[in-house]
Amino acid sequence: MQIEPLAFLIVCLASFRITRFLVRDSLMGFAPESGSRLSVRVDRFGYHDDGTGRSWWREYAADLITCVWCLGAYVSLGTTCAWLQVWPQDLGIEGWVVAWAVAGAQGYLNTRLNT
Repeated sequence: MQIEPLAFLIVCLASFRITRFLVRDSLMGFAPESGSRLSVRVDRFGYHDDGTGRSWWREYAADLITCVWCLGAYVSLGTTCAWLQVWPQDLGIEGWVVAWAVAGAQGYLNTRLNT
């Protein structure tokens, strides 16, 4: 299973944009700095008003969907599988390497373009 360089770039950019939409955009953003109503709900789900966590799993879940590296890894896996038209269990070693490379590229883009 090989992926062409242009296809790799397309998958990286798609993963970057989907992750950015889910975490930082004002329409859907989960992160508190996005200012969306959904981000307020996610914050209330994971944390009390004084900043302490409600429980370990709620804090973990809230952090998981507000982090571009954490959520982006799952989005990258999904976009890679969608592009290659396979399920994750059928990726093989090369497919997993591509998926993690896509995750690294989208995470780098999200941290460098943090506007």
